[in-house]
Amino acid sequence: MQISRKLNLYDIESLYDSIGTDPQLRLPISMSHGGGLGVDAALAQLIVTWARAYEQSVLHLYAPVEEAIAQIPQIAKSAAGLFALIMSSEIHAEDHQVVDRREALLAIKPLIEAMFVGDIRNTSSTKGARPTAINLFSVNFAKREFIKPFYFDHSSPHVQPHSWFSHLIAQSSELMTAKQDRATLLKAGLPELGSVLRELIDNADQHAVTDVSGIKYKKALRGTSIKLNRISRKDALAYSDREPELARFILKLFLKSETLDFLEISVIDSGPGLARRWLTAKEGRPVDSLEKLNFDDELRATLDCFRSHITSKPDAGASGMGLYLALQALNKLKAYVRVRTGRLSLNQAFQGRSGMMEFEPSVRGTKERLAAAEGTVFTICIPVG
Repeated sequence: MQISRKLNLYDIESLYDSIGTDPQLRLPISMSHGGGLGVDAALAQLIVTWARAYEQSVLHLYAPVEEAIAQIPQIAKSAAGLFALIMSSEIHAEDHQVVDRREALLAIKPLIEAMFVGDIRNTSSTKGARPTAINLFSVNFAKREFIKPFYFDHSSPHVQPHSWFSHLIAQSSELMTAKQDRATLLKAGLPELGSVLRELIDNADQHAVTDVSGIKYKKALRGTSIKLNRISRKDALAYSDREPELARFILKLFLKSETLDFLEISVIDSGPGLARRWLTAKEGRPVDSLEKLNFDDELRATLDCFRSHITSKPDAGASGMGLYLALQALNKLKAYVRVRTGRLSLNQAFQGRSGMMEFEPSVRGTKERLAAAEGTVFTICIPVG
């Protein structure tokens, strides 16, 4: 399966048709994602699905063997590249020579160390003085699995409190955005999204580390990618036929400018997905596949999963209260949320309307059923400026 240097969300969805036909993944040294929001996160999920489809999956680099190790750190600077390096069984160079896996993983040790200690400026790529992305991921069975930005008390790891994640989002925004834009985001309530990020990381920690039988995955990742993304009016118009709600959401934000910046926060995990995990717990037996599950039943199970974690009642306890306030922050920030899990892609656009908001995502693409994806991706897009 060959990955283009430029691709959009729909290109990625079309690649699911190739899964099961080719155990080799050809991944460019660097990628220039175009045409949308959440592309790198969506590609990471595709790579998880691809790797899980084979007993032996091969990451094939566009580099001769003598240059492969030197170029691997560059590949790992995107979420998709890191997922490919971790999830694949073997790594091959351009001429099909095998790259020593231990040597390849040693090459990304400085990146993993930066994630572990919370040196967020050095967890991904930079453009000038500012990072263009911040990647923070936990890798199953790694010595540095329980990274400090997410966990404390490493003898018995616990997820950090909401305030810690609020600081992480504010710190990331400070590094990536201009002073004026940063002030606007902070005033609009950006730190309150720490409640959302904390709950999503906690959920991944509880439900994405093991398979539906409760066995810890030998290869798995969970974490967040925070990016500053720029989209043009032309790109937004391209959404109009396939994602009209997203197109309307974006086009309303354009004034005289032909481009718009978004702060993009994605939480990605390589677990079994929301519906399979939920139904496994509900039915008391492992739900290994979605093949025999009716689409409407999958949708119902996924929405039930949301309702169990998100409440609109302000007095529903600490966790519910945090998520309740976060939903109001999403509304105030005029955020767009997409969730890709199983055969579903759900979305909700918050337009800053008055009144109390609830999380009521709608189904995107019900006419064309999506292929089943491993893991879950939440992407929150917030307009900047």
